[in-house]
Amino acid sequence: MPMATLTIHPGFRALLQAAGLDTFDALFAAAEGSRVDGHRARGVSRIDLSPPDGPPVGVFVKRRWGADARLRWRDLLRLRRPMTPARREWRNVLRLKRAGIAVSAPVAWGFDPQGEPRALTAFREVGGPSLAEWMATDAGRPAPADLRSRVIRAVALLARHLHEAGWSFPDFYAKHIYLPGVAVGEPRAVLIDVQRLQWATGGRKVGDLARLYVSAADYGVSRRDCARLVRTYLGREPPGPLVRPPNLMGRLGDELGHSIVHDTMSRADDERRQRRAIHDEAKHLIARIQAAAARMPGRGRDPNLIAARRSPAPGVASPAHETMTEMDGGRLLVNEAFRPALVAAGLTTLDALMRIEGESYREGFGRSTVRVELPDPAGGPPRAVYLKRYTRVLWRLQLRRTLSLNPPVSRARHEVRGMVRLADLGIPTMRCVALGEDLPRRGREERSCVVTEEISGATQADDYFQAHFTGPLSREQRAEKRNLIIRIADLARRMHGANLSHRDFYLCHILIRRADDGERLLHLIDLQRLTHHRHGIGRRWIVKDLAALLFSSWPGPATGIRSPVFTQADRVRFARAYLKTDRLTADHKDLLRAVSAKARRIARHDARKRRRTGGSA
Repeated sequence: MPMATLTIHPGFRALLQAAGLDTFDALFAAAEGSRVDGHRARGVSRIDLSPPDGPPVGVFVKRRWGADARLRWRDLLRLRRPMTPARREWRNVLRLKRAGIAVSAPVAWGFDPQGEPRALTAFREVGGPSLAEWMATDAGRPAPADLRSRVIRAVALLARHLHEAGWSFPDFYAKHIYLPGVAVGEPRAVLIDVQRLQWATGGRKVGDLARLYVSAADYGVSRRDCARLVRTYLGREPPGPLVRPPNLMGRLGDELGHSIVHDTMSRADDERRQRRAIHDEAKHLIARIQAAAARMPGRGRDPNLIAARRSPAPGVASPAHETMTEMDGGRLLVNEAFRPALVAAGLTTLDALMRIEGESYREGFGRSTVRVELPDPAGGPPRAVYLKRYTRVLWRLQLRRTLSLNPPVSRARHEVRGMVRLADLGIPTMRCVALGEDLPRRGREERSCVVTEEISGATQADDYFQAHFTGPLSREQRAEKRNLIIRIADLARRMHGANLSHRDFYLCHILIRRADDGERLLHLIDLQRLTHHRHGIGRRWIVKDLAALLFSSWPGPATGIRSPVFTQADRVRFARAYLKTDRLTADHKDLLRAVSAKARRIARHDARKRRRTGGSA
């Protein structure tokens, strides 16, 4: 049976041997408790190695578990030998270094085929911030113009050298470009995470620059920055100032003066034509980059960039900004802020979370939600959390997971991903306490759960409107009602603008609570069906969400509305705020008619369902 192997770069062999990490198992285990980025099938950890003479050396270890059938089939369809992602990234780094392209220094790579396959790659930490981090800092505290120019030049030269060497990098995002030396005014551009490397073609080169463009667009990239980067990338730096013909008449004689002036004017015309050619070439490439960027509503916009590099908005809690640690052999991911309370309650394993009893909140096919109070080890009041558990899998989901080449994703993890996406948009939602999952038989069976903190002092939007805006309203009440309607419309517009559909967008899934400063915050909850449409959200999903919201605003047994709280003027106000217009066009009215028709179908379906179940939904 093949044994675990570890290939070490000669420059780091002595360092790993001195630390006792020169075997696959030792290096894999050393990265266990220091994860900086996590995933169910892979993780990134940072460890410090101390040489006998010198400062500590930071090393990032990327680990993978299990075999990905999708990658194997992709290699076979492309008529190339199947290869683990770790080995492919190691090979790509060596290729780029031989081509003279700046890339993170390789330390080691290894593979263990026994049992569940495991693999790792290790790279030396690149000093300095990433381009995304530097631009985020620069947006708040602008750097000198000459330093910004040097950063743009370094990034453009990196892209040019990469493409001149015949390579394209499909992950050419700002977060994958690091800038060592930028602190002292001498920036260099270095690539990291080069697992995906392709042969360069004209379209792929433009795609690389488009990914750089869309990942940096959130930080205020100007037209001058784009033009400077493209000219440097093309190697078409504009010439110096235009040559002005000197006034030599009378000093050198008419004949000699005319000759010198004619030569000078000819050079000036050549420089003007050269400038025009450079301008037209750069303008054409910028247009192609922007056109390619416009076709990247999903992965091209790098949805993880904001969560990974920006601070959360006030009142927004994102798992991307929480310290999450593993428990129960990796089956449980716990928010470090709630770890003492979970330990005190004995909820340190997935089995314990699946067994615990609490106040039943909701029951459904294969899922249940209970409310549990966690004791405070410091003696304070208990902290209430909601535990949502999934135990059975619908046959449709079983079939999808069986036929899909992608690794299965639990429904609990899907909801946590929704929390991250909403937090990226600055939309308050639930705070993740813990995530547990077990997916045997490739997801045909599932035991997963997600624990979220109770949003104290919050009220469902339908109950809030029913309690505060029934009957004659004062001027302050009318103003508050209009403000809430406009803010709900803004929430829906931002969600759809990010290609997200909620699919259960009812008023009861919007919670309203008063913040410490008196402002009312809107929290969007129940994200188990939140969907990200990579290639752009379709009209169908927009109509479905808005129809669900409209249906939940009508009085009826299925909603918290018992009297006509919302008027036709309120619905028109919502539509204008959602569409950001003061005058509804024919296309807008067509959309609203489709929303009304869909809402009536939802009402008829709900009525039939209630008749079948004897009045309960």
